Amino acid sequence: MAFNVKTFYTRASTALIFVALLLGCVWYSYLSFIIFFIVVGFIGLNEFFKLSENLNAKPHKITAYMFYFLLMVSVTWANNLLIEFFMLILIFPFVLLIIELFKKESALINTTFTLLGFMYVAIPCVLLTKIVQQGYEAGGYFPQKVLGMIFFVWINDTGAYFVGSFFGKHKLYEKISPNKTWEGTIGGIALCIALSFVVAMIFPQLAIIHWIVISIIVAVFGNLGDLVESMLKRMAGVKDSGTLMPGHGGVLDRFDSLFFSTPFVFCYLVLMGLL
Repeated sequence: MAFNVKTFYTRASTALIFVALLLGCVWYSYLSFIIFFIVVGFIGLNEFFKLSENLNAKPHKITAYMFYFLLMVSVTWANNLLIEFFMLILIFPFVLLIIELFKKESALINTTFTLLGFMYVAIPCVLLTKIVQQGYEAGGYFPQKVLGMIFFVWINDTGAYFVGSFFGKHKLYEKISPNKTWEGTIGGIALCIALSFVVAMIFPQLAIIHWIVISIIVAVFGNLGDLVESMLKRMAGVKDSGTLMPGHGGVLDRFDSLFFSTPFVFCYLVLMGLL
């Protein structure tokens, strides 16, 4: 395919703006971080619900947006994540079922896709806001863990692309993502592990062994998240989840790996007593 200067310029410009905005908001302050991911969460939910509408579902958008905002606000300034988090999560499915009860045509698929979108987009955004806090107490802001995760996502994608381009022969999951190879996947994971030593020097808040484990979690589950999003787009019959970023798709296209790996990183940090 011939090189297109205009396309390259569009993709490069979009990428630079995206990287500057993301890193700037994450590094600047807790407030800028919260605002950024509240916006990302709302846009991501909207994209997911549009995909589900292509599958003949009618998700409860307003209810999901409302619960997402309440959850984000409550766990952001609360002293204890578990109480507020589980209270809202516990009642959310029941609210959706009550709504379905009073609709003319009740469909379980509507509730299912609403819950899936909430778990896929909203929950990771909320967990990220807790990862950057010091323990469960609001007030402290330590973005290093999330910055490390973001770096791992990027190096995994970059490494997988270049290693797969030069050495890829064995398809990872051709039916879902025909361009992904086992060689590229392994290369991305290996580069993430290598980068973990650099991240440990830049952000010594965590020991090197923890950065290594986190790099592996992000690489493995990030790849799975990318495959899941590809599966959803194929089912919905679309190329990109949205058009927010010209040349790069939507929020789900850019954050699928981070969203999917965040719950697993969060669980690891909690189990290791690092949150």
